Amino acid sequence: MRRSLFALMLVSVLLTGCNGLSKMKSGSNRVRYQANPNPVETMDEKVVVKFTGSIPEKYFNKNCAVFLQPVFTWEGGNIPLEPLTLKGENVQGDGMVIKYATGGRFTYSDQFDFKPGMETGRVTLTPVGYRSDRTNEDARYANEIVRDNNGVQFATVLISDGVNNTSSWVDIKGNISISPINYNKSQGIVETADIYFLNGTSNLDWNFSMNQKFGAAEQMQHLKRVMLEQGLPKQISVTGWASPEGEETNNVGVSKNRVDVATAELNKILDEVLTVMARRAKVKPQDVEYYKYQQLKQLIITSRASGEDWVHFVVMVEGSEIQDKHAIINIVETQQNVVKREQMIRNMAETYTELNDEIFPNLRRAQIALYYSEARKTDAELAKLASTRPDKLSFDELMYAAYINYNHETKLKYYKWATENHSQEWAAWNNAGAEAFYLGDYDEAERYLNVARDMNPHNPDILNNTGLLYLGKKDYTLAKYYFEEAKRQGSTDADANIPILNLKRGNYSEAEKSLKGTPCSYNLAFAQLMNDETGNAIRTLDCCLDQNKDVKYLRAVAYARIDDKVNCLKNLKASIDDDYEYKRRAAVDTEFRKYWDDEEFKLIIKLYNK
Repeated sequence: MRRSLFALMLVSVLLTGCNGLSKMKSGSNRVRYQANPNPVETMDEKVVVKFTGSIPEKYFNKNCAVFLQPVFTWEGGNIPLEPLTLKGENVQGDGMVIKYATGGRFTYSDQFDFKPGMETGRVTLTPVGYRSDRTNEDARYANEIVRDNNGVQFATVLISDGVNNTSSWVDIKGNISISPINYNKSQGIVETADIYFLNGTSNLDWNFSMNQKFGAAEQMQHLKRVMLEQGLPKQISVTGWASPEGEETNNVGVSKNRVDVATAELNKILDEVLTVMARRAKVKPQDVEYYKYQQLKQLIITSRASGEDWVHFVVMVEGSEIQDKHAIINIVETQQNVVKREQMIRNMAETYTELNDEIFPNLRRAQIALYYSEARKTDAELAKLASTRPDKLSFDELMYAAYINYNHETKLKYYKWATENHSQEWAAWNNAGAEAFYLGDYDEAERYLNVARDMNPHNPDILNNTGLLYLGKKDYTLAKYYFEEAKRQGSTDADANIPILNLKRGNYSEAEKSLKGTPCSYNLAFAQLMNDETGNAIRTLDCCLDQNKDVKYLRAVAYARIDDKVNCLKNLKASIDDDYEYKRRAAVDTEFRKYWDDEEFKLIIKLYNK
């Protein structure tokens, strides 16, 4: 009788346990899951999965446990994430207790490396419940619970559909430090005289304010006195420039006309000088013209219409007090299309007004230069020799040729040649490393910077570039160390690069505070967007001098967040016009999820079949 009673009690307990697990399975839709954020997003090139679970009262059986293992599934496969066990009040072992009477909440977090293509991946969860007096602490995967504990699979739950990868769009190039160029273009020139012109004209007006300001007429008379005292020089060059604004072909024509005007003035002075020299030499009146002819035959006079004077523009901006001068120089160095370059600079009205008042008038000129010793090579000659016979250039000439070139691949090539032909110069190694980093070749950058650092271990330029290198390699501890060392040694570039560390780590509020000193920068707009200051981010992007593809794309994202479809698609199309690959990004970018079914959006991101 006692055996029968025991067997009956055992069956009753088992039935109760099974019934409890069955009730949990059938009522699993009462459990609420919420991804935070939704969809999940990346942080420093890792997918961060965070969600909370809310379990209602009188749901979780005291004698049961639930094994939770989110799985990330994408076209490249699936990734089981770290498991979490919930357990009833009577279950021993590891796990979070959920009370039957009150229910409870739990938080889950895990991360894994992001790979291209994961943008359309999904995080799902299929809970596995089982009855036991102790949790299975050895199980790593859900199928082990099913096999070893007679586990029961509950309904699959979608935690997150898609991965937001906006956090990866930080601009890590920062401010590279190019060592000072010591090339002096004026060496060999005894005297120069500049004649200034009104915007767009080549009319000579000695009363023009710039000519009055710099004493242009007096400069010309000084050249006359020099030649009367020292004789004719070996060479005279006449060069004309225009300020970098307006139609480029017109500016070339304007600079040529200015050369003609200056040459005519030079010829007048030469005639006066040679007349005096003939009288001093007691040349007979009938032989004076022949004497002049013979003297001029020995004199080399060259003329060059140089068009828009971007080289001196950069030099003058660097030496100015213009607030956004670094952004302006960055545009000149990175934007190869002259028309776009001018438009980017013109986009910021206040800055452009300063340029128009302080810089441009100084560039509208023609210069006459007297050489009494060998004249320096022209920029064009330096560029040609740097590309064909770098061994024929001095170290300073080669460094200058790299400095005036706007293409970073070409800059790196010249700096590499400088390390090969002048290996004892630390500046060549530093500049080569800086350019290699800028172009994304971290191994090459490390090789050059290691040599530079061995040669000059406390140089602020080298330390700052090394910090950028480690930032690119995601070693933030070393990046911080080198930035701080560079800052201690006087690097202003390092001071501007430190906020990027906070951006990469997701410390957006701290980064935004540090970036307030660069009010029209991409990274400031990025920090504002990630701090949910969408309106501020749009305003910052609008005032960026370099309206490049990244600025346009980030602005499209910002407009998408406030559901401004017109401006979103307008900026998205503009970014795609600059870079076809942005079609592929937009097609899977969860920032544009609300427009994925929109016909206009689909037309913009439609990919051509290749």
